[in-house]
Amino acid sequence: MAKFVVYEKVAEAIYRKVDKSSLSNGAQTGVNLGSGLIAGFAAAIVSQPADTMLSKINKTKGAPGQGTTSRLISIAKELGLKGSFAGLNARLVLVGAITAGQFAIYGDIKRVLGATGGVEIGK
Repeated sequence: MAKFVVYEKVAEAIYRKVDKSSLSNGAQTGVNLGSGLIAGFAAAIVSQPADTMLSKINKTKGAPGQGTTSRLISIAKELGLKGSFAGLNARLVLVGAITAGQFAIYGDIKRVLGATGGVEIGK
């Protein structure tokens, strides 16, 4: 969900500065790529702590009789805030690149089909 919100907000901000009709198809794809890249960065940052916790819970065995909730709490205490974002740089590259590609395709398909703009989020 965060991806779409950020993508639409960034694209809207760009198109407020530059007239969309004056841009070539390649330039519009560039806007979609850039907006998608920023959306991917946002999605990576938002989901990183949960994915780090999931990775840790799958790699470690809990104590006998220890429930999932208590395991998650102990892992969160062990990691701390900084540890929750371990590996973020690699994730930014991966998720950012994939999301940029997805939104470039999404934007081009919308343009080819003559679809109107995305959902007006801030209005």
